[in-house]
Amino acid sequence: MRFRAVVLAVVALAISVAASPATAAPGAASFALVPQHFDPALAATQSYFVAIAHPGETFTNSVRVRNVGTKAGTALLYAVDATTGTTSGAVYLDRTKPRPGVGSWVTLGASSVALEPGESKVVPITVHAPAGASPGDHLGGIVAENAAVTGAAGRGALQIKVRHLTIAAVEVQIPGKTAAALRIGGAQAGGEHGYQYVYLRLANTGSLTTKPTGRLTVTDASGKGVASRDLELDTFLPKTAIDYPVLLPGRALDPGDYRANVEITYGAAAIGYRRSAGPTTSITRSLPFTVTDTQYSNVFRGAKPINAKPAPAKTSGSPPYLLVGVAAIAALLAGIAVVLVVLRRKAAP
Repeated sequence: MRFRAVVLAVVALAISVAASPATAAPGAASFALVPQHFDPALAATQSYFVAIAHPGETFTNSVRVRNVGTKAGTALLYAVDATTGTTSGAVYLDRTKPRPGVGSWVTLGASSVALEPGESKVVPITVHAPAGASPGDHLGGIVAENAAVTGAAGRGALQIKVRHLTIAAVEVQIPGKTAAALRIGGAQAGGEHGYQYVYLRLANTGSLTTKPTGRLTVTDASGKGVASRDLELDTFLPKTAIDYPVLLPGRALDPGDYRANVEITYGAAAIGYRRSAGPTTSITRSLPFTVTDTQYSNVFRGAKPINAKPAPAKTSGSPPYLLVGVAAIAALLAGIAVVLVVLRRKAAP
């Protein structure tokens, strides 16, 4: 069986360490990755790699690396694993991270290529699904990283160091008994700068990629609803877990006890050679969480409170009121003294 390939994403990343001031280079090398062989029956395979593989099978293909920039440059080539981002969606791990998945299944025919502007080279690719590979969806990526590091032009204390990466996804789908499964693990409050969040602990415990939807309703200790939000997650990869942030716009939760009532619907997403989404399942959880005084303060740190509690009224015995009373009596006595002086002058011979 030949290697069939499909792109979940081609992304350019800039990883920087702050600087001021900084100016962009007048030109640079920039790289694109395009599969050389694709399946005419699946148009997406013209952009990224997808393989249907049984455990132990090996497939070959190749990728064309093109310099679409304005300067000559060298592309470092390597494979990485993917995971689910904090807000959902597939993200690709750094080359220094362990590669227990697809990143270790991919072998490239070259670790780097030097290209003039407009020049391209074809690099062979081999994908080997290990004998112990579990059925389901497995995602990784092939990275072309500009070997040059762009620096800041200024003389600030901090200097920019930017890595330019282009990534083509590699989706390996292992046939067998598979299922989509999602678990709602817990809830906790958080936030800062005037933004209140409820973080939901979600885990894809199944073997298939899913894109869950649902709703969060927050109730207070009396059972009264105080906030609600619709949920629409992007790609959620198998065997990954995230603390999904749900923003409660225009509201900060007062200190106290609450419940996060969560309903989520999920199913296998249409991806790669799975042309249509699978049947859906709905799950619900009611999860307790607490907002502490410190958390409440953190939400408003550096920002005007959205719904801060009104300041308590001061009692009549407080020092400001006492001072006002004393001042009024003093003014009255002064007035009486003036009247007495005038009357004495009129009565004088």
